[in-house]
Amino acid sequence: MLADRRRLAEGLAKARRFRREIVKRYGDFLRTLFVVGDWFVTLTFRDRRQDSKFESIGRTGEKNKASTKKLTILTVEPRYTKCPIDPRLTEWEPDSRNRSKGGPPVRDAALREIEHWLIELGWEAAGKKRQEILNRLTDGLEVKAKRRFLRSISGCCLCCAVLKDPVTCSFYYDMRILATRTIGWVIAEEFGRLGGRWHVHLLIRGVQQIRRSKWWKRAFVRFGRTRIEPVHG
Repeated sequence: MLADRRRLAEGLAKARRFRREIVKRYGDFLRTLFVVGDWFVTLTFRDRRQDSKFESIGRTGEKNKASTKKLTILTVEPRYTKCPIDPRLTEWEPDSRNRSKGGPPVRDAALREIEHWLIELGWEAAGKKRQEILNRLTDGLEVKAKRRFLRSISGCCLCCAVLKDPVTCSFYYDMRILATRTIGWVIAEEFGRLGGRWHVHLLIRGVQQIRRSKWWKRAFVRFGRTRIEPVHG
């Protein structure tokens, strides 16, 4: 006799209906939190810092190293032993910072970067200036030392700079409290359908008065290819 699969089929159908229903209910709940003019953000972590000053300096340094090696080869004859090619190495791609095509960072590190970006965004949404954070970081420094420090953190995460300094690390929590009181956000993690690449989508409220283009540019420098669109009705 054939096994009776009726209960199993009914259970699977019920689970599918529940998943569709919970998605609809969660969407209705989000509509109560976000209004027209809020932001819908996509962070892909693709081509990170490809046009930044840090990347161009790194490439220049590699060229200088290559030219130095050429000079060394011309003046000193190297001694080496030629080994047969290992076929296993032709297919191996190390997953490290030295890969030619960098992938997204570790999930926890990426979420920390996103949180810092949101805290800086909330700081400005609360009517505060970026200069106030810089003044905290450079308090007590001489003019030349202040200029060197500001150049060193240009384009970098200000929250990380605040946390690294023992004098200002407690100020980070003041920034975080103010930011979370001013703006709100929801983060959804997703894997791409084609390449399976990890990326995130965000809904951010309380930012209608902020210039979207400016923060879009900052997000591009930090996270690579980015998109920030206003929420429509």
